[in-house]
Amino acid sequence: MIIEFSVKNYRSIKDLQTLSMVAAPIKSKYPELDVNNVIKVSDKLSLLKSVAIYGANGSGKSNLVKAAQSMLIFIRDSFKNEKIGKQIIEPFALNIETPNQSTFFQLIFILDNVRYRYGFEVFQNEVKSEWLFGTPEKSEIHYFKRESSSIKINEIKFSEGKGLQSKTSDTNLFLNVVKAFNGKLSKQIFEYLTENIAVSIGVNDLYFRNATIPIMQNEYPKKRMLSLLNLADVGIQDVIYKKIPSELIHTVDGFYFTPEEETISSVRKFYNNDEEEALSCIWNIEKNESDGTQKFFNYSGVIINVLGNGGTLVLDEFDARLHPMLTKKIVEMFNSPTINKNGAQLVFVTHDTNLLDNSLLRRDQIYFTEKNKMQETVLYSLADFKGVRNDASYEKDYINGKYGAIPFLGNFEKLFES
Repeated sequence: MIIEFSVKNYRSIKDLQTLSMVAAPIKSKYPELDVNNVIKVSDKLSLLKSVAIYGANGSGKSNLVKAAQSMLIFIRDSFKNEKIGKQIIEPFALNIETPNQSTFFQLIFILDNVRYRYGFEVFQNEVKSEWLFGTPEKSEIHYFKRESSSIKINEIKFSEGKGLQSKTSDTNLFLNVVKAFNGKLSKQIFEYLTENIAVSIGVNDLYFRNATIPIMQNEYPKKRMLSLLNLADVGIQDVIYKKIPSELIHTVDGFYFTPEEETISSVRKFYNNDEEEALSCIWNIEKNESDGTQKFFNYSGVIINVLGNGGTLVLDEFDARLHPMLTKKIVEMFNSPTINKNGAQLVFVTHDTNLLDNSLLRRDQIYFTEKNKMQETVLYSLADFKGVRNDASYEKDYINGKYGAIPFLGNFEKLFES
């Protein structure tokens, strides 16, 4: 489970910004939210099951999601691509100093009942610092600390890293090096960060589509996927995946190989004029289904997987192409104690103010992004505001500008005045 994510000097984010999943000591209008919407980890710590992020266009909402994605990509790919940092990490550009400074990433999470704090700083392709701390007992200890080429390890708690400092290049993470040498803890942390956190950027969900394909090939999760699609009323009875292998073709000009293809088809019922079921038809999803249906299909396998295994789902443009009743149901699934039994978490970026409902979300589950006068993204929670009643109309107050994070629109009537 994610406790918090922090980033500094990334795209529109200049100063350190932190998205916290820690439940605040507040009371909601509806007491069941204070039970259903949180995960009680211990007597001193409860975590939120879902968080919504609002803000005007260009305020930096998507950059927060991209920052999380960039951190995970760097962890996953830096071992095999020494140029990945320069490809995916962009420092804040609207300041004379930040382009020459490192970008900071840090995740605090719980794995096997231990609280870990892992992060690193990257400048272009070089890892400038890296650290792993944990709380296997009452006090936090360090497993390793890295400053440029100097790596100090805790030989008692992180003996798997002993002797591997010299094998770590400037462009690679020490965590990855230790994992490559079969380090047990480093492998567990690597797999948690790269497999249990799923991030979708924008309306292009090819990553989620590719993640859904192997899930739909297993009978039990596929049944749940189909149930989810049916409950969403998209009219799909079944989905079929086919992989068409490359084929050698002989022509008068010689030989060539056809490209390998993957197809996903939906099965729908066809009816006659008497409104009787006549037959089933197989459609290519990408050609015949709506954009919204395709997007929800891409989501479906990942949602089932995350809810089943207790992972974290981070979604940008959550409401794009999906009906507001459907997005609300997805949030309710993550907040449900009967559906979400494994501590799954949902973080989503949205403009859908229908979700700003005090019967759906607690105040600490609502975040906002806004740019200050230096065009720097600032992230803050509704729970940070003093004097907000627990029975307040969050949607009305947000639209009226009480919480900020809205666009300041001019007089459009003057646009075509002569």
